[in-house]
Amino acid sequence: MAHINQPGGPFQAIDHPAVAGRERELRALADAVRRLVAATVTNTASAADTAALAAEANALADRLEAHVPAEPPPRYGPYSVQFDGPPITHKRAPFDLVTGICNPAAVPVEMVVDTEAEPLVSRGRAVFSSVYEGPPGCVHGAAIASAFDMVFTSACSASNAAGPTMMLSVQFRKPTLLGVETVFEGWVENFDGEITEVKGNAIQDGHVTARAEGIFRHLDLDAIHRLSDTTARGNKEEKEEA
Repeated sequence: MAHINQPGGPFQAIDHPAVAGRERELRALADAVRRLVAATVTNTASAADTAALAAEANALADRLEAHVPAEPPPRYGPYSVQFDGPPITHKRAPFDLVTGICNPAAVPVEMVVDTEAEPLVSRGRAVFSSVYEGPPGCVHGAAIASAFDMVFTSACSASNAAGPTMMLSVQFRKPTLLGVETVFEGWVENFDGEITEVKGNAIQDGHVTARAEGIFRHLDLDAIHRLSDTTARGNKEEKEEA
């Protein structure tokens, strides 16, 4: 099924300085790289063909790097704009590691929020390929944890309780299989104004394969978007002290 900004899928304008005006084209590039990554970890080409393919890939990387500015573009779109749909959107975070449709490292996990549920439930859907393999035929635990983290972040945002992750715990109940749609669910269990407690499940074919709990520190949007500045300043101070 075609997804956002794929051929045959719905178009979504993205108000991001590195994406606006080429939404479908950048999605197509990211999808092409996803294909390359999947083929890289599954192919059996000869040594000669592998060397030739590596040279072609490096040549393409050279062409792309020629368009990389000295100052990298921001990862997030304007946070002051109110978007329809899930709080964690493709508009706001097109390069996210988990949900970013413009990031070939992402599956990506497709996010929705069930506003009719009580409490609100955030859901992420994904079909993991062999790129994300851990145990044979199964999804790597780190990939499952990262999906939970973003679904929980969405749940926090939907309940006006957003903030950075303090703790994430995953209990793996049974193998989560590759090539099968996985639905991640998350909801806010408790919020005291400062600390948000979230719980959720990973489900395949109606069976719970993993359960998770998370604790998040509530911050307002301005504080969240100052985190990178604070981190950069802290790293600079550490280097000066060293």
